[in-house]
This record gives sequence, C-alpha cells and structure tokens, in this order.
Amino acid sequence: MGEEKSSEEASFSPLLNRSDVQVLLKALIDNAVSELKPELNQAGEFIYPEAEKIMGSSTRNVKDALESLADEGILVREESTTVLACPHCGDIRFLVDLSGTQTASPEARAKVIESIVSSLLGRRLICLAEKHVFHEGEGVPKKIYSYKLNEGKRSLVEKWVMDLKPLVEALRAKGWRVDYPARIIGRSGVEHVFTLAVSYREDSDSVDAVIDIIVSSKPVDESALSIVLKAMDVKADKKLLLVVPSLSDRARALFDYYKTYDVYILECQTISEINDALFEILTSLAKIKLRET
Repeated sequence: MGEEKSSEEASFSPLLNRSDVQVLLKALIDNAVSELKPELNQAGEFIYPEAEKIMGSSTRNVKDALESLADEGILVREESTTVLACPHCGDIRFLVDLSGTQTASPEARAKVIESIVSSLLGRRLICLAEKHVFHEGEGVPKKIYSYKLNEGKRSLVEKWVMDLKPLVEALRAKGWRVDYPARIIGRSGVEHVFTLAVSYREDSDSVDAVIDIIVSSKPVDESALSIVLKAMDVKADKKLLLVVPSLSDRARALFDYYKTYDVYILECQTISEINDALFEILTSLAKIKLRET
C-alpha cells in the first residue's frame, strides 16, 4: 500500500492546480479539441490561438504551460514545422540586411570580403529580439510543435481534472455572473487568477465571491496560503478555498491564524464532491448577502 501511495503522489503534477490548465485538459479529455496547432501571427511569432481561447491566458503563459505539460509527459509534442532561428537568442524573427548592395569606394575591400562570406554563408540577417547579426548559414533550426494529450496519461488526467461545467451552468441558471477561470486585477495592479469568480447579479460589476480549488494526492500544505495574499488584494466579499483531500495540520493552523481575512475553507475527500459542496455553500452565502441588501 505504501508503495502505491508513493507512486500516486509521484505522478501528481502541481500544474493540475492551475485553473487555466484544468480547463485546457478538460477540453482535451472530452475531445472538444484533439490537437493544439501553432499558427504564425502578424508579429512573426508562432502562437496557439485555440489554447489561448480555452485557457484565457497570454501567449507566453500558454506556451510555458504547454511546454511544462509536455515535459511532464501529460502532453506529447509532434513536430509541426522547422524554421530558421538566431544562433544567439533563438528568435525566429529577423530582417535581411541589404546594405551590401550599395558600396562606398573606401569600403570596397570590406564589401568584397562581405560578398564572399555571404556567398558561402548566405544572406546577412538581423534578429528583431536582440539585434544580433548573423549569416543565414549560421542560423540554427528550431522545431515548432503541436501538442496532443498523451493517451498513456488519460486515466491519470481524468482522475485529477475537475468537471466544473455542471456547477457553472447551475449558477448561471440562477441569473448569476460566473467567470471560469477568473482573472481579477487587484488593488496593487497585479492580476490574480482564481478558479471561479461569482456575482449574484448578472449585470453587477462587483465580485461577491472568489473561489480557488486545490487538488492533491495528499493533505495540502501551507502553499495553499497563497489565496490569503490574493484575497487581501482583490475586492470580493467572500473568499473560498476548497481543497481535496484536506489541509495538513500545519496549513490548518496557519489558516486559523489568518482567519481575519475572511477565507472560508472547504474540504472534500474526492473531486466528485466539489460541485455539490460549492453549490451548497455559494447558495447559502448568496441568501445571506441578498437579505442584507
């Protein structure tokens, strides 16, 4: 039994506690999308528009998440294309330097040498990222990948990925505004990501409750305290943290100390309990709030 538990804990990825990653993996296991393909944008960068749309995240965050998920074996990379990249910084955007076509007589010798070099190494290029100058033949190949779910990890992903769609639909049916995942700019100007943000009136500009969900193969440690820092910075009436399967004793003691920040703690033994638990507590909090107003 001990070895089984150790193996389960080793296979659990902290990335699964990111709301945007949860949404992406849910789309993949439901076959709502089968492959995340790169596209070249107007700035000359390869992006993953479908992943950005699903995750609601920036280009950089999406690329980092896809690479991290592939490194952990949750996603598999498949080569989509290969492009030329700067040998110094890896950027794939560059200009072709044509200045050698107009030679001034004092520099004629240097330009002749440059012409010989160019004939051997190709055109002279300038990368846009760091302004590095190199010849075409000095560039390095850079593979651009598409990403798919690793079918060998499907059962693991299905075990740890939450299906919050029924909860979101049930809350919206009440006439509430629900953002999933939710991004809120705090008083500090920093953007914070929560699993859910709820307003009890669809047309309200205020946020009545923010919810973070943390899942783990063992009691969640004091890293869960990150919600306290976020809760201090955002304007939300109630802050909820739901953990699966439970808080560690140390984390519980720290939350008791920080209880002045009005963070409600819910514990569920399994992921399957999350929707009912959140629906019940949010409905109760809404009744209290609406009676007060």
